[in-house]
This record gives sequence, structure tokens and C-alpha cells, in this order.
Amino acid sequence: MIISIVIITIFLIFICSILLITISNWERNKLNVTCYEIHSPLLKKEHNFVFLSDLHEKEFGRNNSELLEKIDELDPEFILIGGDLITVKKVHDARRYVDRDEIDVSIKLLDNLKKKYTVYYAMGNHESRLFDKAGFNDCQNTVKYDKYIQDITKDKALRYKRALQDVILLDDDVVSFDDFDITGLTLSPEFYKSLLFKKKKKLEEEQIQSKVGKTVHGRFHIMMLHSPLYYKEAIDHGIDLVLSGHFHGGSIRLPFLGALMTPQFQFLVKECAGKFMYKQGTLIVSRGLGTHSINIRINDLPEISFITIKP
Repeated sequence: MIISIVIITIFLIFICSILLITISNWERNKLNVTCYEIHSPLLKKEHNFVFLSDLHEKEFGRNNSELLEKIDELDPEFILIGGDLITVKKVHDARRYVDRDEIDVSIKLLDNLKKKYTVYYAMGNHESRLFDKAGFNDCQNTVKYDKYIQDITKDKALRYKRALQDVILLDDDVVSFDDFDITGLTLSPEFYKSLLFKKKKKLEEEQIQSKVGKTVHGRFHIMMLHSPLYYKEAIDHGIDLVLSGHFHGGSIRLPFLGALMTPQFQFLVKECAGKFMYKQGTLIVSRGLGTHSINIRINDLPEISFITIKP
């Protein structure tokens, strides 16, 4: 009797595992468009744009033809990219001198997007890690990578910098339009550390001001901030719309509860995907396009965010 129960249990676990793997593989390749509308009296006219995040070298069709086709159908005024198009691995002692970083798919996508659209790009933790590993002088964490790591990374970092040349890179920078501003705030690596049994690092108002200055009264402000953990600090700074990614939608999204787990080892975080209100501001968290490390998506379709801002 006990043996029969064990066999049935093992069989059910096996069937459920196969079912979940099948669903996940289907979802990871099922590209979805999510539309958002934001209204503000600070805007003079209507604008629309596409927000992309966390591609992680994923391809939808050859050379991302499906992704590009869907963007063309939306016909946006411009493209915002919220970081982590590429995949750059952490350096572990066991694989310290193995080059496992990937950038080629993202370079091709950027080349195709630049032909048709104005592209604004904010840094994620993977872009920052690539340039840190290469030992670029404008990065602050190069000292932890020895010369060998810098040498094997430098070629890819230079190639990616060239790919960004015709893109408007908002690395702690602001670009202004008639009635709104777009800011890209870059978070340093300590803001992305594991939060298992730990509290998140504080992001002070003085730090935000030192990076991007004060907001201008009477204008609508959009900020690309890769991690949604700090959206309240951004809105308190005067931002009207915060665009984030990083959480990949939680990989496994539980109805009413949120992310099963974030990349920083937090559990049941509701702000893992979708639209959220705080005070006078709005947070939109993209589910992202790809995956890395944990290649699972359950109830978590890859997302192109189509955002319309209206008076």
C-alpha cells in the first residue's frame, strides 16, 4: 500500500513537472503587447512610445523579426530601453576566467531599431557589469576585476559601446521635450545584491539629486529606473512615471500574491509586473522579454510595453 502511494506520488510529480516545463517553454516564446495609458494635466499633447526591458539575448524569430514586426505595428514615436538587453555573468572563482557574456543578439536588435526610431537607453545591472569587468575608467567597481578578466571582456564592452553610439544613452542623464523630460538613473551594483534576510540599500534624495539634479516644476517627468525597488524614492523626488524591469515579472507569478521570487531573492512581491500608483506618481514594471539563470516563465508572458501619455 505504502509503495503504491509512493509510486503514484512520484508519477504525479513527474507529470506536473512535464506540464510546467511545457507551459514555460510556450510562454517564453509567446510575445505579448501590454498597453498602458497615463493622464496628466502637465502634458500639452498626446505621446506614445514602446518600453523594452530585460531581453537578455532572447530572440523572437530570426534576428528578432517577430519583435521588430510587433513594434512596427504599434508605430511608436520613440523607443525607451530600460536596461539588461545583454547577459553578463557574475565572476565566480570556479569559472573565473571563462568568458560567458553574450551581446550579439542585442547589437543586432539595436542596429535594426536605430534605422527607424529614436532610441533612449538606460543602464541595467548587466550593462554596468559589462563595463565594470572591462575596466572602463568611467566605472567605479573595476578594482575587483583583475587584468585577465578585463582583457577577455574589453572587446565585447567596446563593441557594445559602439552599438550605443547612435542611441541616446541616459546614464544618469536627462533629455527634455516640449512638455516632458526623460531621465535615466543608473544604480550601482550594491543596489542589486541579494536581499535574503537583508534589507535593501537606501537610496537617499541627495544621491538622486547628485546624479540627475532636481526636477523642474510644471513638467511631466519620466524616469527609467531598472529596479522597481526604488520607485517610491523616485516619485518622492518628483517623478510622475517610473519605468522599471529587472524582476522578469517574477518568473512565476501567483494570482493576487505577485512574484514567487525576484532575482534578489525576495518572495511574493506584488510590484513585479503591471501598473501601480503611489502618491502623485505611477510605476510601470515590465515583465521583460527574456530570462537568464532561471529560464522559467509561468503566468508571465514576455512583454512589449506600449505606453500612451495624455493631457
